[in-house]
Formats: sequence, structure tokens, C-alpha cells
Amino acid sequence: MTTEQTATTAPEAPAEAPQTTVDPFVAVATTLDASDAAVVVVGIDGSLLHANRAGAALFSLSADATGPDPVDALRIVFDQLPQQILNGPEGGTWNGEMSIGSRLDRPTTHTVTVHVQHDPMHPSGGYIGIISNDVTDERERIAALAHRIEHDPTTGLINRTTAIERVTDALGDGGPGTTALFMIDIDRLSDVNDALGHDMGDRLLASTARRLATAVRPSDLVARMAGDTFLVLCTDLDDPPSAVQLAERIKRSLTGRLTIHQLELDVSVSVGVAIDRHDDAVANEGPTPPRSPRDRALALISQADTAVHAAKHGGRGRIAQFTERLASQARGRTQLSASLSRALREGQLALDFQPIFSAVSELAEAAEALLRWNHPTRGRVEAGEFIPIAEETGVIVPIGDWVLRQACLTARHWIDEEIVGSRFSVHVNVSRLQLASPAFVNRVVDLLREYHLRPRQIVLEVREASLVDDDADEVVRSVRALRRVGVRVAIDNFGTGSHALSLMTDIGADVLKLDGSLALPNGSSETDTRVVRALVLLAHALNMEVVAERVTGLEQLRRLRAAGCDLVQGHLVGSPAPPDEFQVQMEL
Repeated sequence: MTTEQTATTAPEAPAEAPQTTVDPFVAVATTLDASDAAVVVVGIDGSLLHANRAGAALFSLSADATGPDPVDALRIVFDQLPQQILNGPEGGTWNGEMSIGSRLDRPTTHTVTVHVQHDPMHPSGGYIGIISNDVTDERERIAALAHRIEHDPTTGLINRTTAIERVTDALGDGGPGTTALFMIDIDRLSDVNDALGHDMGDRLLASTARRLATAVRPSDLVARMAGDTFLVLCTDLDDPPSAVQLAERIKRSLTGRLTIHQLELDVSVSVGVAIDRHDDAVANEGPTPPRSPRDRALALISQADTAVHAAKHGGRGRIAQFTERLASQARGRTQLSASLSRALREGQLALDFQPIFSAVSELAEAAEALLRWNHPTRGRVEAGEFIPIAEETGVIVPIGDWVLRQACLTARHWIDEEIVGSRFSVHVNVSRLQLASPAFVNRVVDLLREYHLRPRQIVLEVREASLVDDDADEVVRSVRALRRVGVRVAIDNFGTGSHALSLMTDIGADVLKLDGSLALPNGSSETDTRVVRALVLLAHALNMEVVAERVTGLEQLRRLRAAGCDLVQGHLVGSPAPPDEFQVQMEL
């Protein structure tokens, strides 16, 4: 191998790296200038050591003598620093948040970190470094999110969760005077939603919130709890009667005719009032530890809720104040409701039948099925006590279906055993909820087929009030469909409402059951007799039979016969009895 060849194959020496001359301080300053964070460094002696572009702009600093004194420009920061950090020999680091400057006429919020370093060897005696970040947009997003979490979007009022916290805080403060909590329900808001749409319902809610806020004091707490329910908390009232007076003012301000987008609505509210009795409870409890403010808040809200439910059950548009009697009734209703759900499954329900006699032949032409509840611990529970609860909870629908089936079964049995004739009919009470169901008419027809009954052998009794409610359209449609297939319909408790005559002519029925108060009870005058006779004549002109209910006296029976009533029913002529004890002959 030649020398030249060896030289060509030897590795080449690496090239030398180029030498840099960039000042590290300049590199850091350039990097800081590119940052959105405002960075300022001043000496302990007040001299400006460095400010990036954002820092100079935020604090209006200038490197020349024409600018403001750095200490004055940074005074808003220095004033919030702990003195031991700013002036102490050891210095230190501080983090905080403050408002610095403004943007679009609104103050801006910054997070600020300040580091103080004292150094006698430093030309400026050390330095103070400030780093500030604008977090205004972030804080506003957080605030907006917190507002959405705490407030109801429809009305702008605080929501239930926030209201409980505020009520807790107010009761924990324990100020002087009487504290009262009001629960306000808009009556029949669901009807507005169903008839006019939820958008109109939301407008009604928003309007109610505005009017409610003007009806109470500026210091009072107003919240929307849920649905159609609002809460008002008032502290420092003079005495409990003042709370009732305020409830009256609230009711007046929210009741009346309201125009929303050229639509007129008649609005009413029900109000429940609860008074905080903490001071009385503490005085009576002695050494017993007092309840926490949160427990008191939840109890007070529950009491007001109980009161407003009592107001609504009393007829709506009313005020009810919480009492222990109301609480006891509410507990009883709750227990009864829970028991009622089991009653049907466990066979606690039964039917009695009260005969309906011909006023002429004195033979039973029909019988009314009456629901009985044999409670395992309470014994016999009257229908007037549990039927309203069943209707309120919706359990009346399966119970009503069971009653209808049992009535058909009994009618088939009586006919087969020739206890009654083929023209005999069984009357069954049906609720508004049953009639409002689109499937109800088909269920009735299916039962008639199953038990081989003719449609006229079942009479469905409908309360007068169910036919004139604001949401009675579905009920009326079912009534008309039932009559088209031949099932007879009776208007029950006729004469108790203000629409009695229009029911006879506009909706129509097959049987008119005169309420006991109208069926010439003891003390009725000749004028009353003439009124009943006129109603009977009108009913007959409309091809309707007339049944007089609650017949209890012989003279009453005589006058009802004279007035032309077709059928009579009551304890005088026949009491309710189980199916195997049914009587077909009037016994006087």
C-alpha cells in the first residue's frame, strides 16, 4: 500500500463548532418580551432594572427619566406585600391576586408573584421581581359558571341548593326578631304549559319572579325551588302576625289577571308559612343540644312545604300556616299513601254494594259499588280519607281498574244466579285520572266482553267537578266515546257546582244523581221541591234517569216520589253490604 493511499483512508479531523456571542441576559429578556405575563424587576433602591413589554404597558413604566417613578408605578403591588417580606432582611416570595388597571372600562384581575431578594453586594441593594398574569377572562368564566350552578336560568333567582345554603347561613347568624319562610306555588301552572306551551309557562315563571321580588323587602331572600314553587325567607320581622301579613301581601301581588305577549292569564298562588321556633325550642329543651343551623333550615323548608300543600288542598289561592296538627296530618297521609300501595297487592280492598231502588216498584234496579279498605292495623278506613290520597298519588288508576273488574264479576254472578234480572246495572265510580287515559274506553269494552255483559249493564259515575276542570277535555272525550258504545254515564253529586245545567245540555249523560243536599233533605221548602221537580222534568226531556242520593227519611222519600224521581238510594231504603248479602227488595 502506498503512502498516498494511507493518507486518503485516514479519518478527517472534526470541524470546530462556531463560537456564540449571545448575551444570556438578552436571551432571557427577549423570551420574556414574547410572554403575555407582565415581568418587572426593580432594585431595592427603587431603580428599574428590567420590564418586559407587557410589564411596561401594565404599570406604565419607561426606561428613560420621563416615565413615572417605578416605586410609585408599582405602589398597587407594594401596598399589598407583607412588610416583613418587603423590608425584612431575608426577603421572601408572596403570591396573591389583585385588580390592576382596566380593559374596556372594566377592572382586570391579575395573579401576582413577588420575590424579594436583599443583597448588600448588589449595586441596587438587591431586587424585587414581579410576575403578573391577567386572569380576568378565566375568572369571569368561573364566575359565570358559578352563577349558572347557583341560579335558575328561567327566572334568574337562586336555585334550591343555593337557597338551602343561604337559609342555613341566615339561621346560623341568629339575628333578632322573627324569622319566617314562605313557600309559594303557582296554581295550575301545568295547565298553562299544556294549553299554551312551556315557553308561555316559562314567561309566567319569569314574570312571577319579578313581581315577587318587588313584593318583599330588599333584604329578603327569594329563590325558585323547583317547578312552580318559590321560596322567600324573611328575617327580623316584628312578630309572627307580621309574617302572615307579608304572606297576604305576596298573595295579592301575584294574584289577578296578567297579560303576557297579548295573552291574558288569570293567575293565583297558594302560600305556605313557617315560623322558626328555635328560641322556643331551646328554652324548652333544657340541656338537650340544639339542632344545627342546617337541620333547622331543612326543617323550616319542610314545614313551609307542608303548609303550602295544605293551602292547595284547601282550594288553592289560599294561605296556610304550619302547625303541629298539619304535620301530624301530613305524616298520616304519607303513611296512608305507602300503605295504600300495598293494599291492592295484599287483598285489603273489598267492595260493598248499595242498592238503588225504583221509586215506584220498590225493587232494586241497580247497585253502586263502594270501595272499602280493611287496614291491617287501623281497621276500616273510610273512602273519604283514602280516595283523595289515591287520586293525588295516581294509585287510583290501578285501584279503579280493580274495582271495575270486581263490579263486572259480581254483576255476572248475580245475573247467572238469577239474584237480579238482565236489566239490572252496576254503578261504578271512576276518577278523572282514569277517564283521562286514552286506553280507558278500550279497557271498559274488553271487560264487558270478558264477562259477557251488555254495555247498558254498567253505569260509570263521574263527579260533576271532573267534567268542568280546566283540563277536562280528555275526560269529556272519554265520556262521549263510552256513550257511543252504549255504556251509560251518570253525573254524580249533581247540583254541587256552578255548571250543573251546562253539563246536562252540553256534555250529556244518561243518569243524573242528585246530591244529597239537593235531594229534599229534612227542612226543605216547597220552593226546593219545585226546583227538584223542574230538574227532573228537564232531565226527562233529555232522556236521563234521575237518582236521588242519601235518602234518610220517609217524608223525604214521599216528596222525591212526588217530584218525579225515578230511583232512590240511601240508608233508609238499603244500606251498603257485601255481595252475598245484597237485598233486592226495599225494606221500609
